[in-house]
Amino acid sequence: MRHVCVAVFCLAVSGFALGQDSRADLYGGYSYVNIDTNGLSSRQNANGWEAAISGNFNKWFAVEGDVNGYYKTYTSASSYCNSFTCAGAAIVKVTDYSYAAGPRINFKPIFIHALFGGDHLTGTATVSGVSGSASESQDGAAGLAGGGVQFKVSGHWSIRASADYVFTRHNIFGGPSVTQNNYRAGAGIVYSFGRRHAAEPVAQPSAPPPVRTPTPAPQPPAPQPSTPHLTGAGMKLDALGVKVTLVRSAGAEITDEAPNGVAALAGLHPGDVINMVDGKPVRTPMELATELANRQPGDKVRLGYLIHGAWQTETVVLLGATR
Repeated sequence: MRHVCVAVFCLAVSGFALGQDSRADLYGGYSYVNIDTNGLSSRQNANGWEAAISGNFNKWFAVEGDVNGYYKTYTSASSYCNSFTCAGAAIVKVTDYSYAAGPRINFKPIFIHALFGGDHLTGTATVSGVSGSASESQDGAAGLAGGGVQFKVSGHWSIRASADYVFTRHNIFGGPSVTQNNYRAGAGIVYSFGRRHAAEPVAQPSAPPPVRTPTPAPQPPAPQPSTPHLTGAGMKLDALGVKVTLVRSAGAEITDEAPNGVAALAGLHPGDVINMVDGKPVRTPMELATELANRQPGDKVRLGYLIHGAWQTETVVLLGATR
């Protein structure tokens, strides 16, 4: 089990390291499972916990690793008697740990995943009045398929809720291996970290110096606007420390940002779409630039934006200096 967990962690981190402008998400929360006993009894319920880490290759695809644990105690009212004494109730404690990894697809707040791994089941039985206990454990295959929703709350924090179909395979009571069709649901918090920006271009070997030829006297460069200015990947707004581009819906989508820029410190991220300035709608990057040009460095500005283009919110920022 230890080796599988290490492999899951390495897969998630590799996705984070390779992704252009990617992040890793760390999740922890409560989990509930409804268990199929294959006809031995009615379906059983158990409570426990779930933890997961995902490394995002891009805003659509991620690799996710998941572990969880569940706990259940059964008490029998029947007693055991012999010619010397009678024992009390039997107590059976069952623990179930599973671990899995696989791909995850993100559709803004909604995600779906299909994970495969293993399951470790342990049962311990004791009878009050009788010394000693009996214990049994076994390992089997496991997998799950489902999804959920993840809503950003503030900065790096989000809340998540999910539901999954879960199968496990065990040879209960020493019989042949059977498939258990289980269902689980959970809710908890997510911490997102490790956003990565585009790498700087690698310097190329310099070519031999060209042959000198007479040239006219250099002319002073024409004055350039301080902000905004266009680049090959969109419009750069130094007052916010971001680069934006036009989207089909109204607004200016952030495609890149300075790590310590005004927008980054206010909790905006690439993929967010700015669509309002002090309550006034802006439909294009140029309209956003025009509104910012009418303000001075240090002015307070209320920005309205769509979180990853989906959920409207707003924040107040202090504009930075233009260059």
